[in-house]
Amino acid sequence: MSRLGLILLIFVLLAVPIIAAQLKVDVALVNVVATVTDDTGQYVADLTQNDFSIEEDGKPQTISHFSQSNDLPVSMGVVLDTSGSMERKIGTATTAVERFIRAVHPEDDIFLMTFSTRAELRQDFTDDRDKLGRALRRLTVGGGTALYDALELSLRKIKHGKQDKKAILLLTDGEDTSSEATFDETLRATRESELLVYCLGISPSGSPLSGRRPYPSGGPGIPGGGGTGGGRRQPGTGTPFPFPIPIPGIPGTPPGRFPAFPSPQNPRGGTGGRVGEDTVDMSVLDAFADASGGKAWLLSGSWTENRGSEIQDVLDQIASELRNQYSIGYYPPHDLKDGKWHRIEIRMKNKRYHVRARKEYYGG
Repeated sequence: MSRLGLILLIFVLLAVPIIAAQLKVDVALVNVVATVTDDTGQYVADLTQNDFSIEEDGKPQTISHFSQSNDLPVSMGVVLDTSGSMERKIGTATTAVERFIRAVHPEDDIFLMTFSTRAELRQDFTDDRDKLGRALRRLTVGGGTALYDALELSLRKIKHGKQDKKAILLLTDGEDTSSEATFDETLRATRESELLVYCLGISPSGSPLSGRRPYPSGGPGIPGGGGTGGGRRQPGTGTPFPFPIPIPGIPGTPPGRFPAFPSPQNPRGGTGGRVGEDTVDMSVLDAFADASGGKAWLLSGSWTENRGSEIQDVLDQIASELRNQYSIGYYPPHDLKDGKWHRIEIRMKNKRYHVRARKEYYGG
């Protein structure tokens, strides 16, 4: 081989890995967390990638990454309603949440955020359960319900958790009354977040299991639509949310609380419930959970009478679910940052199994 030929060969050998690495950067992995249950509702373990099929925008994809996350730690945000209507329920709720955080993986890093008229970060990320327990026991109640602000802020905060797998646990007994963020903005942020959101709604005290159903602002939107109605920010634009008095621990915000501001859609902010009113709209919580691949539960309004067993059962179910999920990844046939919404559909080859996962992602 001539000297020139040898130089060309060395150049090719060096260039190929660089080009391949660049392609991997340009076409990044899409990862989906899937929960699989059987006809009895039990979680199904020990499946392989051959048990699943996945499509993007109606076209079959090749599974490139597959694992069962039965022992993976999670970064989690606990977002708890402390509005006035929670007065009779806060003790039961905090006791159940403390038991939950002590039962999950010891390496889970967890933050605690509460919301009433405004959202407040009560405890930053920690795996110290005693710190979290003390923060839970110091909570007081009063004021309105800035549910949308709290969820949007928690979605920002959770991005900085140290674990790859991330989830939000939201517990509320009220409709939003105080937020600057709209339903559509918050739903869009949930859809873009690519993490699990679990919602627990408490029906009015002494009332049967029921919740208002109409979606605010015209509904949660359709995949690719980005919601309808009053939302102001477009998917993927990165337009910052106003933080005149920001929250500690959330990048771009100095210490302080997040205040509730009047919204252009509603001068009082939120969806219009009265401060301290004991009511919940499950259509809102269902929309947030469904958009993320998580789940929403409606709890009885008389839950304090059964000493919290109902909420504890649900929290135990969430803890179990987080340890019985599958991570499925594939490389899409396009630049991941193409500025478009893409539909994802996962199917089980065994018809007796049922899968729950997020249904879309935004390439932004």
